[in-house]
Amino acid sequence: MTKNLVAAGSMRWLVLLAVAAAGQAAPVIDDAALERAFAAGLARSGVAGLHGGPATRALAAAEGKTVDLPAVKPAEAVDYEAVCRAVVVIGSVYFCRDCNQSHMGAVSSGWIAGAEGEVVTNHHVLDDKTAGELGVMTFDGTVYAVLDVLAADREGDAAILRIDPAGAALSALPLSDGVKTGNNIRVIGHPDGRFYTLTEGIVSRVFTEVTSDEEGTRTWLTVTADYGGGSSGAPVLNEVGEVVGMVSSTAALLADAAEGAEPGAADVQMVFRDCASVGTIRGLIKRRE
Repeated sequence: MTKNLVAAGSMRWLVLLAVAAAGQAAPVIDDAALERAFAAGLARSGVAGLHGGPATRALAAAEGKTVDLPAVKPAEAVDYEAVCRAVVVIGSVYFCRDCNQSHMGAVSSGWIAGAEGEVVTNHHVLDDKTAGELGVMTFDGTVYAVLDVLAADREGDAAILRIDPAGAALSALPLSDGVKTGNNIRVIGHPDGRFYTLTEGIVSRVFTEVTSDEEGTRTWLTVTADYGGGSSGAPVLNEVGEVVGMVSSTAALLADAAEGAEPGAADVQMVFRDCASVGTIRGLIKRRE
């Protein structure tokens, strides 16, 4: 089987039935079960994860730092389940006084960059002083406490956090060398708690923005693949499963509303889906050969 599973112009990469070719059933996602697993698993870990204020302080302390990581080799064969093993759920828990149990709170996305527990997500995912205890859940339902923030880039909306895999074998995603406008891409994230949702599209624009201090720039991607709240930190992938960017934000272009009226859904003309570039992510990583 060749490394690139997609013929030119084809959009068949990462289809849910890919694993059926190997005689296995395609994975079926149980959102409610994963939510329960997250809250229960974080409690069972016995390790207190970062939360709120400590997390934001660790994030600030990590600004401008880099992480020493070995390069990850692209897989020989790519399918939905294989990539999902390197995509994680990042969330928090809160205690419900009505039922005296812990529940999953905010949900975001992320992905594993290193086998020793280095996880990439957005800067804004961790920048919440009110957040409960933070955890990371892998595709198999294993939950780890967030222990530290290793590197951060506020302007590029990227950060690398640390979990302790405790000897577990973690799958990591490789980084691409870059991407061009028109390239096919896929996103796997958790919009609205709909875990491991796959969407596809193209890169519609590659652009730069000056940083707020006007002393630097960051490169960004605009993509047409759908995503929404809960997808922050999700990897943007090319046709061989390499990371070309990371979900960051959306911005709606609105038509002028009638005089005296607030813009509404009918006034939305298009939505820009902007993603951190692989260049920004590489800026947080010092490669170890």
